[in-house]
This record gives sequence, C-alpha cells and structure tokens, in this order.
Amino acid sequence: MVVGRTFHYVLLLSAFLAFPQSCGTNPASLPPTPMPLIEAADAEPTDAVAPEIASARLGQKGWEVPELLVEPLARDILPESILDAPDRDLAPAATKYDTVLVARMSGTPLNSVWEYRTDPQGKVVGFEFSNRGGNRILPQRYNIDQNHFFTRDFQFRFEDRARQDMHLFLTDWAPSRDRQFRLSELMNSVIYFFPRTYVPAITETAGRSIVTLPTGEEVEFDAKTHEVLGGVFSEGPVDLNPDKTARKFAGVSYTGKGLVVRANARGTDPRLGTMATIITPSQAAHAEKGIGSYQCRVPSTELWEQEGAVRFKFSTDEEFDRYLVSRCGFGLPRNDADLMSASLAQ
Repeated sequence: MVVGRTFHYVLLLSAFLAFPQSCGTNPASLPPTPMPLIEAADAEPTDAVAPEIASARLGQKGWEVPELLVEPLARDILPESILDAPDRDLAPAATKYDTVLVARMSGTPLNSVWEYRTDPQGKVVGFEFSNRGGNRILPQRYNIDQNHFFTRDFQFRFEDRARQDMHLFLTDWAPSRDRQFRLSELMNSVIYFFPRTYVPAITETAGRSIVTLPTGEEVEFDAKTHEVLGGVFSEGPVDLNPDKTARKFAGVSYTGKGLVVRANARGTDPRLGTMATIITPSQAAHAEKGIGSYQCRVPSTELWEQEGAVRFKFSTDEEFDRYLVSRCGFGLPRNDADLMSASLAQ
C-alpha cells in the first residue's frame, strides 16, 4: 500500500490506521502510528486514598520476589500507572476487538502525552506513544500534510492483563528511495521481558515518562519527544537509509538484568515465520556461573502460535524456564533483587 501525494490517499491512510484503534486490539496486525483521538479519559488524580502500604509476593509459584513494602508515590495514583501483578496467566484464546484507545488527558498536545487502551471493564490493557521527530533519534519531523510519516512507535501491550502475552511492539517508519511510506516496509520488532512479575505501567513526573517493565525495572522517556533518556533501555537513531534492503530495525536495546526475547520483520508481524533471539542478562554474568552461551536463536514457531491469535506458547515463567534449559542451556534469572524497580525502594 503506497501513501500517495493526494489528499484522497492521505484520508484513506488515516482511516486505515485509525480503524484498528477504534475497533479493538489485534496482536497479529501491524501496529499503527497513534492518530489524533476523539475520546479522552479522565486520568486526573482523585480524592481517593491509596493504601498506605502494599505488601505482597507478586511472583509466580516458585518464582517469588522479595516481599515489598511500598509507600505509593503521588504519581502512582493515575489508573494507568498502578504497579500490580498480572490478573491471570492465560490470555484469551481468541483475539478480542473490544478495547478502546484513549488519550491520558484532554487539552494536552498529542506529542506530549501517551495513549492507553482500556477494555469494557475500564481496565488498562496497553499504552503507547511515538517519537515524531525533530530530535537526535529522528531528525525528520512527522507531518501528515506533507506525507511525512516519520515516527518510532512504542506499544506496550498486555491483553486481558494476562502474563502470557505482555510485550513491547516497536515500529520505525521511514520512506523508500521514491520518498513513499509503505506499510510493507515498516521495520517491526517485538520484545518480551522476563521474569514477568508485573503488568507494565507508565506515569509522568518532572517532564519524563516513566515506564515500568514486567521485570520491575524502569525506562525513562522524554515526555515531549519520547526519546529514551535512561533506565534499562539504550537507543540509537531511526535508520533512514533509502535502501530498504539495508535498513536496520529499531535501535532500542535492553540493558537490564532480566531476559528478553526479540523478533524482527519488515512489514509483517515479527512473531510469524521468523527467527527469534533469546538474550540472557550479560555474557560476563553468565561466564561467572560457567554458562558458555548467553544468546540463543530459535524459530518463532517454537515460541508463538502461528494461526489465530498470535499467543506466546508459555503462559508461566516455569514453563518457559524448562524450555530454555532444554533448548538453550540456560534458564531465567531467579530472585534477583536488582530487578526490582528503583522507585520501589524509595
């Protein structure tokens, strides 16, 4: 599909991108660039008093994390930023189309907020934002009037708030040699984080958007540009090479102490018919433990269902750990206190 130069094609593309957002969530579809919204959620702080102390073992059986005594911060009362354990292990067997994408607050410029998905019960099941250029990561600016769709999109998804399918979907948009933006040339990546102790959360403070990953670790983004500023992500520029065959996937790397699974694909879902890379925390850490390999490449067919809803095949960390030991010769990190988010220690 080619984004044309006429107003007719711009409207057509806008309708195409907005359709999956208004109709629901489809993990197997390509993630669109967030478009202007017509619905806004009231996410302002209320007078409700949060519990003074939260104490729980949030890990799965056999994967408990140290007991946490957490005094909630002022930023943590927003509905999309509550740090909590997954509601269940299994995601729905079939894809649902009943989620709604809404803005965090009304009256705020689009490029300075995130958007989040809610289910019919009002629970948050995902959030997303885009770097729209004019910065070191993406010098070119997004401008729909000029057919410039430059973006780096971050979509954190956790359908049904289930442990099974919590993931980050990354997309880099860049034009080809003829300066056209084609859906078939989107640089898509999917990343799963382990251990899966928490449902991802997001909040804003002091001009920064703070994302908590399933491992409990944090990533800091510039609240306006959505560049990575710190935490357990490092980030390189969007590859604007007009030669699509030489273009690289999103230069976003995980630097934390958990384990990640990543797959890449141009123009399609990276979880279908590809090779996935499983990366353990660090080569040095595993060398100390006598583990020779710290990276493992496997067919995506071993990790994700290839028909129907694209679900990760291992709904619990215990199941995935057994697979890793058998297939790759290493398992998941266990009870590592360094995985706990820094904010939990405050």
